[in-house]
Amino acid sequence: MRAFRILLAVASVVPVACSTTGQPAAPAAGTNPPAANCSPTQSAGAGPISDPSGPYYHQVVLAQTANGTTLTGAHQVLDHASVPDGVRRADGTVLVYYVNGAAGAVWVARIEGDSARPLSAISLDGVSAPAGVVDPDALLLADGRVRLTYLSGFGGPGAANPRAMCIADSDDGVRFTVRGAAITFASGELITDPSIVRLADGTWLMAMSLGQQTVMARSADGLTFAREATLSFGGVPELAIAPDGAVRLYVCAQGIVAYRSTDAGRNWARETTVIGPGFNGKPIVCDPSLVAGAGMFIFKTG
Repeated sequence: MRAFRILLAVASVVPVACSTTGQPAAPAAGTNPPAANCSPTQSAGAGPISDPSGPYYHQVVLAQTANGTTLTGAHQVLDHASVPDGVRRADGTVLVYYVNGAAGAVWVARIEGDSARPLSAISLDGVSAPAGVVDPDALLLADGRVRLTYLSGFGGPGAANPRAMCIADSDDGVRFTVRGAAITFASGELITDPSIVRLADGTWLMAMSLGQQTVMARSADGLTFAREATLSFGGVPELAIAPDGAVRLYVCAQGIVAYRSTDAGRNWARETTVIGPGFNGKPIVCDPSLVAGAGMFIFKTG
């Protein structure tokens, strides 16, 4: 889990087998998933997340980048914060969504110069600091709204809550209206960490983490996705559009590694290691986020 516990630790610090051919494995046969509720009915309990491998012990790092693969000026901007993802709004402000390990919910901060100022917890359908919501991924829509894709139903290892990747939209970047489930999972599937991007032809691509693997899904409308392939490059993915129009996939694999695709995400070739393990002496370097249009790159240490 990118936000919490075992899957995050494994994906971040264990060597990952990387295919150089970019050929996807065949997707697993699906089963009938349980219904998932993307609109929470209660707030998360306030207070630190006590998991010794969890977000209370993580930090968010901000760097500058001109090309998405070379970083400069990397420095910590948030403490007790995990699973970061950034978006540049139409007015130029940059927001960072993250799991607040001290408060126990998804929060949003605003980048101000070289620092980040926490604003508040997000709300979904009027519920502030919604329970069971983790792994936020933010994207700017053409009409200026912020789209948030997130894992709903998180309840820790062994929890029986139905899980899904859900989508919500916001005019102000704080208060979101749920659009529905983008993709649901069979009971026991520990898929986490969504990232979405819109392709040049108007279709959408989603990447999700399955431990040390990345599950790809595709959509015609950006709201309902179908699984397509499983890649062995690494986990905890981030999708972005490269300056030349290619699709870029960042994964955690002994640091953060970039792959690129020139056929809309169907085949991939390794580009480069963006940042190696051990930044600032931290064993975990993961959770990549390229902030489109801002020349910024955000990631997590721990």
